[in-house]
Amino acid sequence: MKHFLRLTLLVSMLVPMAFFVFPQMVPAGEKIIIGNPSKGKSAWEFIGRSDQSGPDVTHYGYLTHIFDLADDLLFSDPNTRTEASARFTFFATTTLTSRHELGNLIVTAAPGTLTVYFNDTPGSDFNDPESFANGQPITTFSVQYHNILNVQVTDQGISSATADLQQLNAEPFTLDGRRYRLGHKGLLERVWATGQGTRTQVDPVLAFFFLGGNVIVTGR
Repeated sequence: MKHFLRLTLLVSMLVPMAFFVFPQMVPAGEKIIIGNPSKGKSAWEFIGRSDQSGPDVTHYGYLTHIFDLADDLLFSDPNTRTEASARFTFFATTTLTSRHELGNLIVTAAPGTLTVYFNDTPGSDFNDPESFANGQPITTFSVQYHNILNVQVTDQGISSATADLQQLNAEPFTLDGRRYRLGHKGLLERVWATGQGTRTQVDPVLAFFFLGGNVIVTGR
């Protein structure tokens, strides 16, 4: 009887220890959800460029951080973190529906869509905007974009932008042999970004913007 009690006590001590020594693993085939923090937290971060031609604006760039994914995995070469090695890129189009001026401020709004791509073999180039739309599309968002341009000197200004996102889908993808999914359908998020804007032509307007920012979860 004493031997049985000692054995039972030993087992009860070892079982909880196993949770520390052998952490719980995601079952094979089950998708790991990334970019899905609690409300108010940052889901992902990015750097990119926007090109304006008249009322049409094209946005493209790459993700520099995703919640719950190691930063090294975002790049095929962690020591060279540029668009050329970025595994997660984005491409969006918006069309201006309003434009207002006051003093040195220009305020615009534009609806559109944004898609995030996974590139197992990256190779994007800011000299080729369409290269950011290569790879596997893993999620698409509807976008309501709002930008404030604070003109500093002729043809140059500081851009501060926000955008409300609604996630329309979430497709699984495989990275280093593991299955992932970015966010989930119906996720509500808000983009915050800032950067430099330069106008290269007055009429019709041609301009480009360099932007960096992050995406915050606002609802589910």
